[in-house]
Amino acid sequence: MFTSFEKEPLSIVDPVAASPHPLAGIELDVTQTQMLLSIMRRHCKLGVEHGRADTKPERRRQILEEIQSLRSTRDDLIAEWRKDVKNGYRLASLSR
Repeated sequence: MFTSFEKEPLSIVDPVAASPHPLAGIELDVTQTQMLLSIMRRHCKLGVEHGRADTKPERRRQILEEIQSLRSTRDDLIAEWRKDVKNGYRLASLSR
């Protein structure tokens, strides 16, 4: 257990980050790249806010929830793009 002056470590499991190359084999277009960059920028800003000494505990909880939502959105996008790539390969192999 953590004392009141210690910060509790973040322990949100991130399956995509656990993969060494979650985007391997996926060619992203400009829109997809911008979507990921937007998610990343928001995540970083939230991380900075979470780390500030003046951030209240309730806001920290909100930040963690929003970060989890961003991660979920990112994971869903990557899964969709992987599916598209897989279907594209299937279609390409069927047309041969």
